[in-house]
Amino acid sequence: MIYRHVIGLMFLMGIVLWGCSGIQSSSKVVWTAQPEFCEMNHQLFTARIEPKKGETPYYAFFLLTIANKSDADLIVDWNASRYLINGRPQGMFVFEGIDPAMVKTATVPPETIPPGEVSTHEIVPLRLIAWNPIKKETAGIHGITPGILPAGENGIRLAVRHDGDRVTIPLSIRISKEDAP
Repeated sequence: MIYRHVIGLMFLMGIVLWGCSGIQSSSKVVWTAQPEFCEMNHQLFTARIEPKKGETPYYAFFLLTIANKSDADLIVDWNASRYLINGRPQGMFVFEGIDPAMVKTATVPPETIPPGEVSTHEIVPLRLIAWNPIKKETAGIHGITPGILPAGENGIRLAVRHDGDRVTIPLSIRISKEDAP
């Protein structure tokens, strides 16, 4: 009787291992970005995005840096800025300090960058995040977990205002994944 249970358990474990062996793990691929960063030098500001892996083998978020070169405030409109995948808008970004309810209702307050100042954020496309339980922190981890930036052209359509005028610029990076040798 025990012999049958042991054989059955071994058979079941074999099926599970065999079924999982065909799934390609993100650690079995090499992720690359070309160019490594994208920078746009506008007369009023400089904007730069750089895809980052963090502690993962894949790209999970962008480091966005905006430097105000003008003599007036630069206003970042987070509600009008969009994540771009292959040139098409795919929703908003989130970053530390944004209330998820504001993202859902598109009422994220604008960010003011004073003249000569620099703003830097780790931004994650809203559509690619996994939400932790509805708490501010779960086991010391913030309420969102970034997902994998997909292979293809990834970027941001950044919307800013300066003296009442709106400026929109696209910044993008091509992310590729290849089987590891």
